[in-house]
Order: sequence, then structure tokens, then C-alpha cells
Amino acid sequence: MLHYFLIIGTVSLWTALWIPLVILAKVIDGSGRLAHRLGRRWAWGVLKISRVKVEIDGLENVDEKAQYIIISNHTSAFDIPAIYWGLKNKHGMLAKKQLKYVPFFGWAMWAAGHYFVDRKNHRAALAVMEQVALQMSADKSHSLVIFAEGTRSMDGQLQGFKKGAFILSLETGIPIVPVVLNGAYKAKSKKQRRITATTIHLTVLPPMNPELYTTDTRDQYLEDARALFIQHYISPE
Repeated sequence: MLHYFLIIGTVSLWTALWIPLVILAKVIDGSGRLAHRLGRRWAWGVLKISRVKVEIDGLENVDEKAQYIIISNHTSAFDIPAIYWGLKNKHGMLAKKQLKYVPFFGWAMWAAGHYFVDRKNHRAALAVMEQVALQMSADKSHSLVIFAEGTRSMDGQLQGFKKGAFILSLETGIPIVPVVLNGAYKAKSKKQRRITATTIHLTVLPPMNPELYTTDTRDQYLEDARALFIQHYISPE
């Protein structure tokens, strides 16, 4: 328990150090590229402090300058720094609306190009997705990361996928890139008050072409993506 709180305290101090730098980077470079690079260094530090390594397969499947909707499974708080550090594409993540109003931390998330959604308000969530679509259309260098299950899995098992990413892909024509995370649940599950030194494996699969689907076959798009995760995800014992 002492080891756990020592890591949490150190990560908190590390985060506090980078928050003003990311906000300042947004002021200096309105494109967000500098803020994103600093955000990746923050993620690297979080992993290093926690003694969590990241191994990546399949980076050759994506162009780091291209725009994608990246979907991933979600079992741990370490999913975020693992993806942030592992993928070089400038990207933002969908986050709870409440985080936007957290002083400094929420501001830094905004500066780094993340998007905020009200999960409790379905109509508001759809409006946010429309805003995200407009912003992605305006900035072709900015990708989006969505945890397809919507929230962290409590037991590490793969859950059902939400439709948002697939609707957005069909509306914008932006390919979906499945990124399968293995090992993050062992590092720290949602209820666990222990951080285990381990290795998280990221498997980056080839982009899925939305032109192969229509609004009528949207559910098939979702099921085809989930089938890839079932094939590559190893459930914890």
C-alpha cells in the first residue's frame, strides 16, 4: 500500500509539472502539435515512474501524419498513457465533461486537443460528436481515440462496443484503426489499489475502410471491429 501511494504521489507531482507547460504550449503553438509532443513526454514519465513498459506491434499499418479514429479496449487507467506514448499521431481522446472544469488539469486536457462528452445526456453526446466531426474535418492532422466499450471493464473481459465511433467514421469517411491493449489490467485494474510492474502490449491493426459499409450496415461495421478484438485480446486469468 505504501508503494502504491508513493507512485501515485510521484505521478501527481510529475503531472503538476507538465500541466502549465502544456497550457503554455497551446498559447505558443495554436495547432496543438507542441502541446501533443509535451503530452507524450508526460505519458512516458507516468509509465517510467510506474515501471510499466509498452511494446508495440503493427505501427507500420498506420501513417503517423494521417487522420484516424482510433478505437481501443479499456481495462486500466494505464491505457491512456500507453496509447498516448505508443502512437505518434497527433490525437485527442473523448473524456467526461466533468473533467473539463477541473482547474489546470482540465485546461491542460483542452490544450492538448481532447474532446469532452456528457455521457448522461444522449442528445448532448450526439451534439458533441457532431462538433468533433467538424473539428476533425477542419484539422486533417488530428486523430481521435475512443474507448469503444465506453468505460473501463471491471473484470478485464471484453465488453460490448458503443456505436459512436462507427457513426462518426461513416459520417466523416475517416478510417477506424483498432488498437488492442493487452496487459494493462494486470498493471492496475479499476478497483485495485496496487500498481504492478508489467508490460502493456499494443497491437495496431490495419485501418478499416468506412466505404465498405453504409448506415444500414453500421452494426456490421461494429461487429467486424469487435471480432478483431476478440481475435487479438487475451483476457486476464
